[in-house]
Amino acid sequence: MNKPIIAFLVSMMLSFAGMAQATWHVYVFLAEDCPVCNYMGKPLSATAHKYADRVDFHAVFPFKTSSYTSSQVFKEQYDMVTYETLLDKDHTLTRKLGASVTPEVVITDEHGEVYYRGRINSAYYAPGKMKHGTTKDDLDEALTILLAGGEVPKPWPTPVGCYITMDASR
Repeated sequence: MNKPIIAFLVSMMLSFAGMAQATWHVYVFLAEDCPVCNYMGKPLSATAHKYADRVDFHAVFPFKTSSYTSSQVFKEQYDMVTYETLLDKDHTLTRKLGASVTPEVVITDEHGEVYYRGRINSAYYAPGKMKHGTTKDDLDEALTILLAGGEVPKPWPTPVGCYITMDASR
C-alpha cells in the first residue's frame, strides 16, 4: 500500500475510535453546610484534577438555601473551581439522577444514562461515623473502569451524608 492510503486508513480508524468513546459526566450533589461534603471537598478536587481532560465535572447544590455565591465559596474553599455549578432548587436534576443524600456522586454518559450512583469513598460508614485507616476511593475506581471501557459492578456502594429533602407534591 502506498503512504497516502495508509495515512487515510489510520486517520479513519482513529476517528472511529474517538466516536466510540463516551463523554462522561460526574454530578456531585453537595450541601455547603454538610460535614461529610466538607470532608469530601479535597478528594473531589483531586479526582477532578486527575480526570479533567477526560471527564466533565458538575457540582449540584439541591437545597433552597444554596445560592450561586455560597456554592462558589464552597468550591473555592476546596479547590473545586473546575466543577460547573448547578443550582437545583426545584430538584429536577436530583430526581432525574436519583440522588438522595449529599455528598452523592452520579456518573452518566452524554445521553444521561447512569453508569454509577453512590459514595465518593468509604471514609464514612454511617452519618457522623468516620472509618479510620485506609479508605476505598469508589469514584476514582468507577472512573478508571469506565474510561477503560468496562462496567462498574453492582451493587454500587450506598452514599452516607445529609439527606436531600424534596417536596413530596412534585
